[in-house]
Amino acid sequence: MNRGSIDLHIHTTASDGSTSPAKLVDEAISAGVKTISLTDHESIAGMDSIGGLAEAQGLTVVPGIEFLTCFEGREIHLLGYYFDTNDQDFRSRIKEIQQQRNDTSLQIVDNLERLGFKLDKEQFYNIAAEGRTIGKNHIIMALFKAGYLKTKEQAVDTLRRYLSQNGLAYVIFTGNPFAEAVELIRKANGVPVLAHPGLIHDDKMVVDLLNTARIGLEVYYYYFGTNRRQLVIHYERMASEIGLVATGGSDYHGLYTPEVRLGSTMVPPGTLDSLLREKGC
Repeated sequence: MNRGSIDLHIHTTASDGSTSPAKLVDEAISAGVKTISLTDHESIAGMDSIGGLAEAQGLTVVPGIEFLTCFEGREIHLLGYYFDTNDQDFRSRIKEIQQQRNDTSLQIVDNLERLGFKLDKEQFYNIAAEGRTIGKNHIIMALFKAGYLKTKEQAVDTLRRYLSQNGLAYVIFTGNPFAEAVELIRKANGVPVLAHPGLIHDDKMVVDLLNTARIGLEVYYYYFGTNRRQLVIHYERMASEIGLVATGGSDYHGLYTPEVRLGSTMVPPGTLDSLLREKGC
């Protein structure tokens, strides 16, 4: 396969991306991507909607999802791949987690209001009513719309000051503990993978997470900054030494992350075979 022909970390309007699932298929074809996974937060609705469309255009879609979990008081992201898409218990639990996640996001919006930010809450209720997950990108876009933000720099500062861990408006989501999320994916015959370990900024915690259960590691990731390559090499070595399946993707969010291009992260062609072998374990 050509460089960038696999992208296993993509978000659409089913969660906190700006591109619809159908449009994403067109973008993937145009970018020369051959295999994708829509890893929307607490949602597989986007994946459900593009099955026939993707197949008709020769695009392979790997079942995927991304969960927000908690571990020792920290926000941890967990990816899931190749789960049984017909598992009704899995689907039902996703809906429950999504509702709990949206409740937490609305608490954050309430906190922002108490801090002086007046936002139209109806837009967030509409996102939830449409069966989508309310994410930080939605809150940032609402702040732009309300005139509180004008530049990307202001948005980054707001994320850090108000919406990041220990931020002034932050509320930790405790509805999906890490170990339970891993077990949920495993019960659906899927492969759980720790997402973007470099963003945890704590390798001891990364090792602790990897020791909780048999999971994979997202190695090939579009990290911002000058040390991107060093991080990839570091986690590639870690996965190899421990014997973990190594995955990767761009974490594409469309217009919300304009620097990131679909399929821009080099994912080795053997990744899919490794995932399928892990699924069979």
